[in-house]
Amino acid sequence: MSQASVSPSYRQMKARRVLALLLLFGSLTVIPMVAPSIPTSPAWAAASPANLPPEVVTYFTPEDVARGRAYTGGRYRLFAGGTALRLAILLLLVGTPASAALRTLAVRLAPARPAVAVAIYIGLLVALFELLTLPLGYYAGFVREHAFGLSTQTRAAWLLDRAKGALITLVLAVPLGSLLALLWRRYPGRWVLPAWGLSGLAMILLVALAPIVIDPLFNTIRPLADPDLRQRVIALAGRAGIPVDQVYEMDASRRTRKGNAYFTGLGHTKRIVLYDTLLTTGGPDEVELVVAHEIGHWTRSHIWKGIGLSILGIGIALWCGARVLDWAARRGGFHLAGPADVAGLPLVLLVLFVLSLLGLPLQNAISRRFEREADRTSLELTGNAAAFIRSEVQLARSNLADLTPPPLVVWLLYTHPPVPERIRMAEQSAGETRPRP
Repeated sequence: MSQASVSPSYRQMKARRVLALLLLFGSLTVIPMVAPSIPTSPAWAAASPANLPPEVVTYFTPEDVARGRAYTGGRYRLFAGGTALRLAILLLLVGTPASAALRTLAVRLAPARPAVAVAIYIGLLVALFELLTLPLGYYAGFVREHAFGLSTQTRAAWLLDRAKGALITLVLAVPLGSLLALLWRRYPGRWVLPAWGLSGLAMILLVALAPIVIDPLFNTIRPLADPDLRQRVIALAGRAGIPVDQVYEMDASRRTRKGNAYFTGLGHTKRIVLYDTLLTTGGPDEVELVVAHEIGHWTRSHIWKGIGLSILGIGIALWCGARVLDWAARRGGFHLAGPADVAGLPLVLLVLFVLSLLGLPLQNAISRRFEREADRTSLELTGNAAAFIRSEVQLARSNLADLTPPPLVVWLLYTHPPVPERIRMAEQSAGETRPRP
């Protein structure tokens, strides 16, 4: 049957079906919001000490174990639910006329300006994802964090952060997606290599500019104010043989009670950033250990290694995406007008998403290796295993870490070694027998 013979009523029926499916997937994200926020027992159920790692028994209470399990168990389920939701949205866009309908709408809004139509289509796509994932994001990032006493944000502040994040995504996605669509049209069958180069350059620029362009949109970041601690950090960096004068503190307490620190940037934007929550709850020795860990990332070039591995992965994913897109266009399905149709973008995103999930265990195994190397460097620089253990215990409690994570979950999701493993490494490094900090 030709397209011209399709009756208007049938088109309307398909449009209503697409709308119904969109509303269905959107409503599914609301379900967790009406579920209980935390266990309803009057106190955190005490975990049995049987079969617990000795490091957990020594340094943590049964309540620590139970609370960590309750918090992270929900996070594991939210990860699975969020993954399923994003996969469902992409499958919906690929398997129904939804993406083609968005493309048609964009063309109608800018009929004589193809580049503008492409930008509008990408903007609509970003808005659709944001709309459908907002309820689950609100539950996970606001409702549940407050239920466990971790968040200090107001609802308005959380929504403002979410809006900023969506705007940043839009600002990045529209030009990059438009350039990708241009490459599809200009270099059919040969667009992967220039797209790969563009993606690598964009990643490097983003990593370099994030500390001075993106991070200040969300937090006030200023040089470390404590002169004694700053001097200790500079001396510590001197022992590592690197010039570190860019150590900053961030007002994380406006959002969370969790403690953390991170290493970010490239070249002149390279810096170590400490949460103010870490500075207020940890002593100088513990903070020094955390800084030494971040210096370990610096000295071992983990950011550059991570960028290189990411660029390699993007190249493989783009090649696979191009093959699938070409196959779909030749097959004549998926509601595409051809391989250069911008409505095929969700199909490429679906390929990238699936490959990212399949590669998650490998990505996280590499990340855990980097974290172990940074841990060893921190102990070599400070020689203070006791402070390392105190820091791990403090961070585990403030962040409600899972102290007994299932091995399969560690293999699949953990970017850092589990807490007992890190404590065990510190004890072995110092030849200690688990003295209580």
